[in-house]
Amino acid sequence: MPQNPDPLKFRLSFIILPLAVMVIAAGIAGFFFGQLPAEIHYRFGLDGAPSGDPVSKNGFIGLMLAIQIGLTGLAYLSVRAIGRVQLFQDNVHNFWFNPTKLLTAMGNMPAIIQTVVAYILIDGIFYALNDSHLMPLWLFTLITLVLGGIILIIYALPVVLQTYRGFDSFQDKKKE
Repeated sequence: MPQNPDPLKFRLSFIILPLAVMVIAAGIAGFFFGQLPAEIHYRFGLDGAPSGDPVSKNGFIGLMLAIQIGLTGLAYLSVRAIGRVQLFQDNVHNFWFNPTKLLTAMGNMPAIIQTVVAYILIDGIFYALNDSHLMPLWLFTLITLVLGGIILIIYALPVVLQTYRGFDSFQDKKKE
């Protein structure tokens, strides 16, 4: 695979996970929208019973999708902004790590939060249609954060090691 001459140029892979979660959440919301009652519960107590007042179907779906769009937009803007930092651009070939991997990791991190928000949407829809909910939000969030952390470590560890090796060799050259 040829080396990209401009590693800071925006690529869809930089934000593919936030885009995927947003599209899946929108698809699920659109598919079930007509079947939902006028009001939806989305908060549940420890016993699994709804806590608090229900919200309107339009407000609930609108809020969940607005958060998805906002986080995807934030991922896009973050990657674009970092790629345009002049210091970063001027030294792109002097880094001890692959800038493309860094931007990919940064741009895809919001997918962890989006997955939790998508779960809230799915759980609310499931409760509205079946009068029971899936698993407690805290448990789903814990599972998502642990899995997201493991994936991030697997993906980012080579970047960190490459940076460390580059820094170490830089220090050795400096001593000579």
